[in-house]
Amino acid sequence: MLLISLIVSLLIFFAGFILGYALDKARISDVVKEIDAIEFDRDSYITEQSFFDLFGGDKCASINTRLNSLSKDITDTGKILTDYELRGIFTGGEYKNLKEEYFLSEIKLYIMLKELKNNCNLDRPVILFFYDQEDLVSKQQGYALDAVVRRTQNITVLSIDRELSTNPLIEIVIMHYNVNKSPVTIINFDQKLDGFVSVEELLKKIDKK
Repeated sequence: MLLISLIVSLLIFFAGFILGYALDKARISDVVKEIDAIEFDRDSYITEQSFFDLFGGDKCASINTRLNSLSKDITDTGKILTDYELRGIFTGGEYKNLKEEYFLSEIKLYIMLKELKNNCNLDRPVILFFYDQEDLVSKQQGYALDAVVRRTQNITVLSIDRELSTNPLIEIVIMHYNVNKSPVTIINFDQKLDGFVSVEELLKKIDKK
């Protein structure tokens, strides 16, 4: 009887382990698909710009459509990662690599937005937010930025986990803005705000051209 109970317990344990592993793989696959969608949209934009360079045309005509799509992909992926993170669904090497890929995609978009501002007079609020995952003030600033997004049209908010970001390109951006602690908020590429900033103050800074 004891042997049967032991066998049943082991079967239940292994079944749970296999199910958990399968769910983790499915969740990782979800994030990979979202990151692939970001890269696809960005590559489509770059190809479109190359076409205009070679054959002529207005390079700035469709930027808002492209940016809205890219911003949505970035936001959706960030929400998935944040949700899994908050619930502690999966961690470890694969998860860290996914976050690195996501942050890198954000920086690529940030560079693209800066180019559009310079070349197409892009009139779109852009926020780059550096946070620490376990920092309470960073979390409060994140909630404030969520409120800003709800109140501002056509805004792009990009969030970088300062402590997790080891990619050389991301490190260059962190060094450029001299980000030594979190939170730090960069508005429209050149307004650096250290510490917590209220929703109303953020909205004033965004409106300041």
